[in-house]
Amino acid sequence: MSEIDKPINEVYFFWMDRTMKAWKKASNQLFRDLGINITSDQWIILKRLSEEQALTQRELAKSISKDPASVTRILDLLEKEKLIARVMADRRSFTINLTQEGEKLVKKVLPEAVKYREKGIEGVSGEEMRTFRKVLDRIRDNFSS
Repeated sequence: MSEIDKPINEVYFFWMDRTMKAWKKASNQLFRDLGINITSDQWIILKRLSEEQALTQRELAKSISKDPASVTRILDLLEKEKLIARVMADRRSFTINLTQEGEKLVKKVLPEAVKYREKGIEGVSGEEMRTFRKVLDRIRDNFSS
């Protein structure tokens, strides 16, 4: 069967999309179960800022592979919830930092997020994960060139 004749449920991008939707849905449920009003996209930003504070918005967007406009909207929500703070770096830019509330939230969620990630790769060997990463990197590189 040629690529043109493949039904959608045999196209690997459909599989990846379906998997990501399941991950987002389950992540959002995890946050609700923990009594935390954030989304998976907001969590990614909070987790990234816990790893490296004082990133500019551009650096943050690039480091999590999101477009700057999406990051702006997410940061606005996180700032409203007092989980992050924007600090002027110079006249034209500012850096993003976790607030104490943001740090507390990350510390609360992180152990549960780790358990959750482990559940997601249950039954997958280290070798399979290395191959999976290598394939995803190659696909990303193919689209980036």
